[in-house]
Amino acid sequence: MYSLNTTAARQADQRSERITEIGKYIGVFTRAEDVESTKGTRGIDFAFQTDAKQTANFTLWTLNADGKELFGYKQLQALMTCLRVKHLETKTAIVKKWDRVANQVLDVEADIFEDLMDRPIGILFETEEYEKNDGSLGLKVVPAAFFDADTELMASEILDKKVQPAQLAKMLPTLKHRPLKKAVATQQRHASPAPSGGGFDDMDDDIPF
Repeated sequence: MYSLNTTAARQADQRSERITEIGKYIGVFTRAEDVESTKGTRGIDFAFQTDAKQTANFTLWTLNADGKELFGYKQLQALMTCLRVKHLETKTAIVKKWDRVANQVLDVEADIFEDLMDRPIGILFETEEYEKNDGSLGLKVVPAAFFDADTELMASEILDKKVQPAQLAKMLPTLKHRPLKKAVATQQRHASPAPSGGGFDDMDDDIPF
């Protein structure tokens, strides 16, 4: 009934640890929460975890207060394509979330996108420095791209009905670490408006899933 799996045995001894390295990761979103910034920018806050219990948290900011699409909107469309999800609706549920005040993970009620959660997804992560509230430097990972966890196809390849992945291998060597001095420029790039519709308007008949 059971055979020894040494990899699983090692993982049983591991506690969850943050992802801090550039690279390719496969896991699931344990939380995909609808969020809004103090300035009215809309986004989705993600908690990601691999089978090896490596974790990462990041937010895709999708629409500004005026409803204009941000760079994160395009990333969300790529993510939806890789997960074969055409529409997203929120639902209220209890999820686990890190509480900075309590300094621990708590069960909280949140508006989530359930169709994005608990489904295998591949992410290419880059690293970026940021300034903490106390003035010290911190390091975080930011998603550079998403891919199908089974086929390793990226969004454009899925939409083009490709069967052999090619883009992922090309993107891996281009992943970068972004020092703090570049962070401002990166945020501005991420906040620049995308063309209306992001190329996904009136495409239902052409979507191969």
